[in-house]
Amino acid sequence: MRYQVLFCVVFLSSSALAQWEAGNWLSDVIVKAPSRVLTANVGYGYAAPNREDIVANFSRGGALNAMLGVKRFLESDYDASQLDYAHIFLFVSLSRAAEGRLRDTLARRLTPIGFSNFRFGFGARDGVGYRFQKYAVLTPYVSSGQACTTNRWSWDTVFVGDAARLDRFAGGFRYATFSEAGVMIDVGTRFAIDFGFETMLVQPRYVFLQSFSNLILQQAAHILMRKAIDVIFPNSWIPVAGFALKGAFNFWLYDQKSRQANFPFPSEAGLQILTFRVGASFSIE
Repeated sequence: MRYQVLFCVVFLSSSALAQWEAGNWLSDVIVKAPSRVLTANVGYGYAAPNREDIVANFSRGGALNAMLGVKRFLESDYDASQLDYAHIFLFVSLSRAAEGRLRDTLARRLTPIGFSNFRFGFGARDGVGYRFQKYAVLTPYVSSGQACTTNRWSWDTVFVGDAARLDRFAGGFRYATFSEAGVMIDVGTRFAIDFGFETMLVQPRYVFLQSFSNLILQQAAHILMRKAIDVIFPNSWIPVAGFALKGAFNFWLYDQKSRQANFPFPSEAGLQILTFRVGASFSIE
């Protein structure tokens, strides 16, 4: 009888301990709001440069990216099943475009050309995510930021006019801005994956007032779009509508800046670097 009682006590105690540990584990991975988490992100993708008036087709090149920042979720004002997402971060990135073929418009021939890029800077992501069963969040996001970058070109022989244009973006550090549109999937609070497409614009010459005005233009447009989205779309569409409109505007703006680096001010064309990237995030506690 004593052994039966002892067995019952041990069994019940171990069951209670197992449930307590399981409860602790679940509480750790439930996505709660408000929450702020120090996060490290590593990403890899493909990058290719593009310069107005330069005809060059690059095959897929590698791009390695590392980020460190603070990610936070807040309860959304739109719906209980949504979370407001923001993420500020520092980053460093190294990319290399595989050998491209540059068309010499004067001699009408193709010349092999290579490209590599190193950059560091800061940025921010924001969006509204859909929450599923407290454990996962699907967030369409838009990201933007600023960077210092250095570029390197390599070629055997290039038409002197094309070489002069490319040399405007080589040697030393250049000022750059970037914008990204992507989707992030949080699995609990400790791990997330993201898929994004980024366009970065390198300026041949930094002009503070024009560059600052360009950033103000972008932020003002986002504020106006946010207000229009609140009025036009139902709450369930807010995450997708914000992602689509802000992302479309950013890519339109950067397309204009690839023709005029300080759009809307008259200026020479910038160097555009397009990158598709897949990343993984880990919380740091």
